[in-house]
Amino acid sequence: MRLKALAVIAASAAGVAACATGGGPGTHPNEPIRALLSADVMMFVSWDTNGDLSVSPDEIEAGITREFNRADANHDGRIEPIEYQAWANAVLGGTNMGPYRLDFDRNVDNAITREEFANEIHGRARDYDTDENGSLSRAEFVRLVGQARPVRMPGVQVNPQVGTERPRN
Repeated sequence: MRLKALAVIAASAAGVAACATGGGPGTHPNEPIRALLSADVMMFVSWDTNGDLSVSPDEIEAGITREFNRADANHDGRIEPIEYQAWANAVLGGTNMGPYRLDFDRNVDNAITREEFANEIHGRARDYDTDENGSLSRAEFVRLVGQARPVRMPGVQVNPQVGTERPRN
């Protein structure tokens, strides 16, 4: 019994020591920093037509038009599930990575209109645009493993580097 108690105490102490070291990715000098890119990032990056390493609002609009036309293979103004699957495989690298078909088809009628397509892309662009300047830089696409995306609240701007809040003007 005494041996079990000592083992439990030792394990608990080791757990506390591990938590006290700061944890988290990249906190130790020899630990690699792990970052994730979403499948939609490949699409956004391909829209940088002028090569300035930033996707401008005009490039986003042109990209939405180009991708909707690419996805709408039969050009009937709607992306059907089979068309979406073919598009996602080609552009996003597969249908198992987001955005998913129902991310676009919010009314679940098995067809994605241009408006639904544009609304989802604009929403994703707003999520990535952490500095809220309307353009998407490469740094805005990278998320550290375990890092949450900033939560948008009306009237409050969060600085993603510091985590401090300040009122929006």
